[in-house]
Amino acid sequence: MTKHFLPFAIFIFLFAACSSDDIPSDIIPINRMKFILFDVISADQFASTKYPKDTAALRKNSPVLYQQVFAIYKISKDDFYKSFNYYESHPDKNKELFDSVSAIAGRARQSLYMRKM
Repeated sequence: MTKHFLPFAIFIFLFAACSSDDIPSDIIPINRMKFILFDVISADQFASTKYPKDTAALRKNSPVLYQQVFAIYKISKDDFYKSFNYYESHPDKNKELFDSVSAIAGRARQSLYMRKM
């Protein structure tokens, strides 16, 4: 009996591992989420630069900037945070997401440096 159980268990394990790559339909796909997250991080950085010592203004204006980013991408705050929490709970997908955001930031930085030359 165990002779037949082991191959079956391996098959189930491999099948489950392969099907875990699928992102649920109610989660923003990585190829879209990377741009949204980059803009949210940029908005946060903008607010931190604009209000470096005024934490009350920072707390007041950061959500407004986030909402503007969400409006640009036609998503809700709940859509964003549901997707963000999903990626946080899936380390492999989270790494892929943040690697993509890092690549976007690198290209943006390189573009800015090239303009200054």
